[in-house]
Amino acid sequence: MTSGAPTDRILRVASVAARSGMYGIWVGEDIGRGYDVFVQASLVMLKAPGKKVGIGVTSPLVHNISTIARAAAALREMGSGRFRLGLGIGGLQDLARLGLTVKKPVALLKDSIDVLRRIWAGETLTIKGENFDLQQFLARYRPGFSIPLYLGVRGPQMLRLAGRIADGVILSGPLAYIEKALKIVRTEAIGRPLKSRLRAVVWLPTLVVRNTADKELAKVVAATVIADTPSSVLEMSQMPEDDVRNVRKTARERGYTAASKHVTERLLDTFTISGDAGYICQVFHSVAKLGADEVIFGPPYGAPIVRSIREVIKAWDRL
Repeated sequence: MTSGAPTDRILRVASVAARSGMYGIWVGEDIGRGYDVFVQASLVMLKAPGKKVGIGVTSPLVHNISTIARAAAALREMGSGRFRLGLGIGGLQDLARLGLTVKKPVALLKDSIDVLRRIWAGETLTIKGENFDLQQFLARYRPGFSIPLYLGVRGPQMLRLAGRIADGVILSGPLAYIEKALKIVRTEAIGRPLKSRLRAVVWLPTLVVRNTADKELAKVVAATVIADTPSSVLEMSQMPEDDVRNVRKTARERGYTAASKHVTERLLDTFTISGDAGYICQVFHSVAKLGADEVIFGPPYGAPIVRSIREVIKAWDRL
C-alpha cells in the first residue's frame, strides 16, 4: 500500500494482512500527496502485530535526514525490531512536481545510509556538505541500536551500491529487468558475511481483473509506470523506446488516462501483473525463482480491495 491511501483503507488492509500468512507489509510514499508515510506506517505497525513493516521508500530529498533517523527509530522501538526502512531518490514525476532535482543520486544515497547508521550508533555528527548540514547532532539510542536499510533503486550504478552497502534492495520494473537487476546486486554482494546477506524485495503494480473497468484501470496504471520508468530500465529490459514513446508523450501532454489508450497488451503484461488471482500468483512464483526473497502484492489490488487481497492469499496458499 502507499501513504496516499485514506487511513481507513490502510487499517483495513493491515487488518487483513494481520490475519493472513503474509510475511510483512510495505508502505510506499506518495511524495507530496496524501498522508505522512511514517504516520501511516505506525498505524500498520499497531494494527498488524507480529508482521514485519517497512517503508519502501522515502527520500532524503523530501525529508531532513535527522527527521528520517528519529521517525524510523520510533517505529523500530514501537515494533520491537519489526521495522525496515527503505530509501530512494523518489519518482521522477513526483520530484518534478515539487521542483526537486539531484545531481549525484548515488552519492546522496551512499551518504544517507552512512549518516543514518552513524546517528543510530550514537555518534555526535557535524557535517556540512553537498547533501547534509548537521551541527553537533546527537540522538541517544541504546548500544547496538540499528535498523535494516533497504535501497529502492533501478539504474546499474545504484544497484551496485545496494549490493555493496544496503541490508536489502527493493526492485520494480519489467521481469526481464528484474532478472538482470537481481544478478547485479547478488554479484556485488558476493563476499559479504552470511549475517549481512542482502535481502531482495520485488514490488510490482498488481491488479485482480474481473471486468472491462478493471482492465482499463490496469492500462492507466501501466501508463503511469511507463511515464516514470528511466531509460536505463528500458535498456536493461530490452524494451524499445519506440514502444513507449506515444505513452510517454501523451502522459506529459494530456495525463495518464489519455495515455492509457496507447498501452498495448504487450505493454500491459510488461509493466503490470494483471489478471485473475491464480495468474498473479504464478507470476509471483516466477519472480521468486529468479532470486527474490519477497514479492509484494502492490496497489491498486483490484476492487473491492479486501476481496482481491484475500483471493490472492488463497491462490498463493494453493501453489
